[in-house]
Amino acid sequence: MTKKALIATAALMLLAAAPAAAQGLLAKGIGAEQKGLTDLAENYYRQAADTSATARLHLGMLQEERERYADAARWLAAADSSALALSHLALCQAELRQWADAKRSAEKAIELADTAALSVRSSAMASLALVYCAEQSFTNALHWARQAAEEDPRSARARNVKGVVLYSRGNENEAIAAFREALKVDPANVDAHFNLGTIYCRRNNYDLAITTLRNGLKQHRRSVKLFYCFGWAYQLKGDNERAIECLQNVLELDSTHVNAYNRLGDIYFGRGEYNRAIEQYRRAIHFGPRLTEAYRLLGRTHAEQGEFGKAIRQYQKAVELDPKDGDTYCRIAELYARQNQPKREQANYKRAARLGNTEARDWCTKHGIAY
Repeated sequence: MTKKALIATAALMLLAAAPAAAQGLLAKGIGAEQKGLTDLAENYYRQAADTSATARLHLGMLQEERERYADAARWLAAADSSALALSHLALCQAELRQWADAKRSAEKAIELADTAALSVRSSAMASLALVYCAEQSFTNALHWARQAAEEDPRSARARNVKGVVLYSRGNENEAIAAFREALKVDPANVDAHFNLGTIYCRRNNYDLAITTLRNGLKQHRRSVKLFYCFGWAYQLKGDNERAIECLQNVLELDSTHVNAYNRLGDIYFGRGEYNRAIEQYRRAIHFGPRLTEAYRLLGRTHAEQGEFGKAIRQYQKAVELDPKDGDTYCRIAELYARQNQPKREQANYKRAARLGNTEARDWCTKHGIAY
């Protein structure tokens, strides 16, 4: 069953359970959503959300459909404790990589779901498969992905998740086959389009990636993840103007998208437009202050401009957040070497070497330094 069909079915089931004062707003929201008027639907649901758990559930499912997973998770958590709500909550938590929470929600959804609620149970099982995949427990992950497909043979999500698991354990061709199976079941499945596009990008088959993503965007014109991957494909192809256009579309849809800011920064860095790159990396840090990538990229940009002190400060912020990042300790060591500070250079190479960094260990061996 497609996601839209599942939402429509849930709408019919839950409308009657809503308080009388909210039923009219819910009915209007459901009607607007079925017509594709998502902004209007959201407005109706929000008006009813204070008094209706059902409205909160619908609002959460709508935000999930729009790929606003953090907002969706908040509304779903505030909805009710039904198997349907928990199944959607597990999906959003998996998208947000909140693995422990996703596992709890998925297991509870499976426990509560009636055996007739195949699509609900299947979706929860697929989320559980993603959790085990994140833990690199691939045997368990494949088990739950297969269970999800058996539970609901019409589930494109189960096949897509199976593809994710197969790809994660190195079975790339089998993963591609699984993603294609997902699209046969549901040609509009956004995640299968995205995952295929990602694999084609990594294979340097940019034209096939662009074709795949374009097909997905025909059906999901406001998909953040498809526009982001589209931008990446164009960047890899060397068409920076189209890449920038796609990434700007991402930010119009989601102004907090940290990776889009980082990728825009990379494009400007590659063109030698360092001030514009720095601006993008700082925006990424504003929206993701606990994520390390933007600090590393900002440090690289300052280093390229000869601003070694600023670069070191950004790199140090990165290793404060991720003390196991041996590569960044090497970058810090290099900058101290360029500032003729051998003790600090040596200290950072030794830290990196203790973390298993090959470059640092080679440096220590060459200089006769124990680590």
